[in-house]
Order: sequence, then structure tokens, then C-alpha cells
Amino acid sequence: MTVPAPRPPLRWPRVLVVLLSGCLLAAGCQPGTLENPQTTRPSMSPSSTVSASASPFQGSATRLIVNELVEAAGGAPVTKVDVTSRQVNVTTRSGATAQIWTWQAGRITSSPAQSAQTVSRPFSPDDFALDRISQILETAGRAVGSRRNQELQILEYNQGVVLISVSTRPETAPAFFRPDGSFIATVDFTTTQGMAEALRDAVDTSTQVLSISYQPGKGLIVDTRTGTDGIVLRRTRPASLPAWAMERRGDTGASVFSPSDVSPAVLAGLMNQIPVTLNKTTDKSALSFTIDMSDGRPQPTIHFNLDGQTIVTDMAGKDITQQVR
Repeated sequence: MTVPAPRPPLRWPRVLVVLLSGCLLAAGCQPGTLENPQTTRPSMSPSSTVSASASPFQGSATRLIVNELVEAAGGAPVTKVDVTSRQVNVTTRSGATAQIWTWQAGRITSSPAQSAQTVSRPFSPDDFALDRISQILETAGRAVGSRRNQELQILEYNQGVVLISVSTRPETAPAFFRPDGSFIATVDFTTTQGMAEALRDAVDTSTQVLSISYQPGKGLIVDTRTGTDGIVLRRTRPASLPAWAMERRGDTGASVFSPSDVSPAVLAGLMNQIPVTLNKTTDKSALSFTIDMSDGRPQPTIHFNLDGQTIVTDMAGKDITQQVR
């Protein structure tokens, strides 16, 4: 019987042996063990220096948390800030892409945002009184009668105007604040204080205006030029809401005047006096007025109208109705 020759030992190709040995050495592995590559991957989430027990409703913590989130976002333009008692969200925009950066219990994470959130105009959180958040929340609570589940937001309100708002859950009407933390209160147009606040909000930064008017149910209205013929910018300050703006067709060729010529005290006084003069005190809520240069005088005039009757005064409140007819 013929005995078969013994088989030669199995030999791996030299290239495969070299590659395998290099892999084990590079990975720091020992033969017979496999290391999970995920356990050695560094964390991609930035860390926070704010304690996990800190409340975002504390002014110093709020400012620091927002700054950390902006830094984590690489300084991308900020379009929204949300603050609750437990977490802070900062929405940033890069082109058409929006990202939400979140601080909660000392951890920073990020997630994609809805595309609709990129519509808001970017702003700098440094321009807003986050260090006054405790006072803002307290004022908002008094204004709406609730402090349950409060949420503070910084977001574009209208036409590039970015404001602070505070809402509650269950839902109440939001309370609005200017960037400096001052409360945007419901105004009474028949008082000097109310008229002054309404004028300040409706005029905004305009130094020359086409007209200033008041319409019951709408509020104080200021028209200014836009730089486009036939198109004016109308800013309206309702009694209980922040001023909002929109472009509309109007006479941009009309003469302009300085809003500093308008006295809130004179206007408020006339709002109370004109109904008495016209013997229409029961209808005083229907009173309207317009201030413009339409009478061709060196200074603007004020046209008051109540139930079809008109009284014209100068800027000091003197009746000049007979002089302009």
C-alpha cells in the first residue's frame, strides 16, 4: 500500500500577513482581541462650563449659556433664541440650512431645524438684555396674570424688528419687550404718557415723515418715504401690540416734516378736548386725526374728524379751522 505524502503547512500570502500585522500594531490590539472602533472615537459635542443644576432663568447663567451655544455654532448668524426654565435653544443659519443648538442640564447638543426658521432676520444676542431675564419674566407675569411654564423668545417680529416676547403654557397673550428689556405696554392715546410711547414706537428712527395719524381700532400710524416713488413705509402702533410695518402705495411727493415738532401732551389734550368742543362726548371713541403738510403752511397742521365734523389746529393746539378753509 502506498502511503500519501504529508501536506505542506498552510502559508498565508506574505502581503496579507504584513497588512494584518500592521493593522494590529496601528490599532494597539493584541492577537485574539478586537476593539470596538466607536469606543475610541472622540465626542463631537462641545462641553459647557455652566453647571448642570444652573437655571437658564438666572441672568448671568442665561448670558453665558447663549454665548456658549453661539460659540459651539462657530459664530453662525443667530435667527432665534428660546429660553425655558430647563433649556436654552439657539437657532443659527448657514445659507439655506438652519441648525438648533441646545443647552440642557450642562450638555450641549445640536439638531437640524425646520427650514421655516431661517426666515427670521439674523441678530446679535449681545444686543438684548438677557441679564435682566428675571425682571422681564416677573413683568410679563404681572401683565398676563400668569407665570406658569414661561418661555422667553428673541425673534424677528416684523420688517427686521427683533423683539423679546414671553408666553406661558397654557397659552396666554404674549408680553413683548424691547431689546433693552423695557416692557411694551398697552397705551392709552388720551394720556401724555401713552401718546408719547406710541409716537416713539411708530416713528422709530425716522427723522422726516409724510404724515402721522390716529385711527380708532387701529392705533397711531406713521408714513415715511422708502426711496421708491409711489411706495411708502407705514408703521402702525396698536394700543396693545408692538409697532408693525408694511410697504404700501402712497404720495411720496408730499412735503415732509420732523416728528419732533409733534407734542404728545398737545395731542393727548386735544383727544380729550375735541369731543367736548363738538358736543360729542358720547362718540369720542370715534375721533381720528391726521398731521401733515397738506394745508401748505410752514408748519404741519392737525385735522381732527368726529362723525363727519372737522376741526383743524396748529401744532400748539390752536383752532385754525377758519384759516385753512
